[in-house]
Amino acid sequence: MAQLNLKLPDAEMENLRAYARRRRTPVAWLIKDYVEYLLRGGQPVSVQAPDVPTGIELAAFAERSGAFDWLADEPDIYTLEDGEPL
Repeated sequence: MAQLNLKLPDAEMENLRAYARRRRTPVAWLIKDYVEYLLRGGQPVSVQAPDVPTGIELAAFAERSGAFDWLADEPDIYTLEDGEPL
């Protein structure tokens, strides 16, 4: 029987251990089951970082959410003439 040695960053290994604890199974069994799944023709699981919204997307979301609607009722206390010119 062949053996496989695998190096993972500490954070990834801890995440794998935590997942194994939730599943109540050893890490080695998780890996073995996944390899068997792939060999039977299963599609690899890919983990992608969530898309980070751009500043424009965040501004549009804030505008649509109504979170700043209260500003419409605030008095205009500043004008373009206030402050020092840039």
